Amino acid sequence: MKSEYYKNVLPWNENERVIDQFGWNPQSVITPTKSSKNNWDDAYLTAYEEKRGVCPRLPNGLMMSEFHAGLCENIVHYWSMVGDTIVDPFAGRMTRAFVSAKLGRDYIGYDVSPETVKKVREEMGRHSFDGYYDIIESDGCEMSHTDDESANLVMTCPPYGDIERYESAEGQLSDIRSYTEFRNRIEICGQNIERVLKPGGFCVWVCGDWRKGGEYIPFHSDTINMFTMAGLNLHDIIVMKNDTIFAALQAGKCASKRYTAKVHEFILVFRKSGELVANSDKIKNKVESLEQFFS
Repeated sequence: MKSEYYKNVLPWNENERVIDQFGWNPQSVITPTKSSKNNWDDAYLTAYEEKRGVCPRLPNGLMMSEFHAGLCENIVHYWSMVGDTIVDPFAGRMTRAFVSAKLGRDYIGYDVSPETVKKVREEMGRHSFDGYYDIIESDGCEMSHTDDESANLVMTCPPYGDIERYESAEGQLSDIRSYTEFRNRIEICGQNIERVLKPGGFCVWVCGDWRKGGEYIPFHSDTINMFTMAGLNLHDIIVMKNDTIFAALQAGKCASKRYTAKVHEFILVFRKSGELVANSDKIKNKVESLEQFFS
């Protein structure tokens, strides 16, 4: 009999290689590949907007950031099973909704931006999915449309304060100028994540730190403190290296201040206390050959 330490949290095939089941070897430092991102061309709202010649840009001319679909696929396969319910407090621009529903999970996403919600609903409606999805125009910090203990997985990437400005709306976190006020809203989000998760359920929270006005904002460590205070258990931390040209462009600025350009984000994994009952023993909703997601 296995010791409690080696007891399976979720089903997996002990006779099949881990990389063949999940597409990656679970390690604490990862670099998502461009090829795994490009495998999901239909999962990006920007692609549809560019076809229509209406691709919104930030004030500095850059395109809106979008979640890496290959990373999303890995998270969904590793921390949920086919038929599970995934809740996303900050649904954003479609990627996590698209990938989750394509992989046979039921997805419930919140967003306060009316125009973004409208676009996501329209584009999602052009496709067929193995899982159910619902995009709710409402405050994801509250998740008021989601019942207690109904989610197997909470997966999201929150706004980074007001670093990237989104459509202004009631409850829009990027409208908040004060980091203290922003952090207070994230604290409420953490409390509601604990509320909606089933016993034993996971929360995968992708975030980074940033600088504002010369001050270093340790968002990832603040999140850990707030979420553990809400009753969640810190389960794992993964460092994700980003392939970005901005680090080289900032080299002189960083050297003058004697700090470093940030080329990583954190994947924080939390777990609610209790035993998780999986909806199925299937990791993948169809037989497929998974490409390795990370180098």
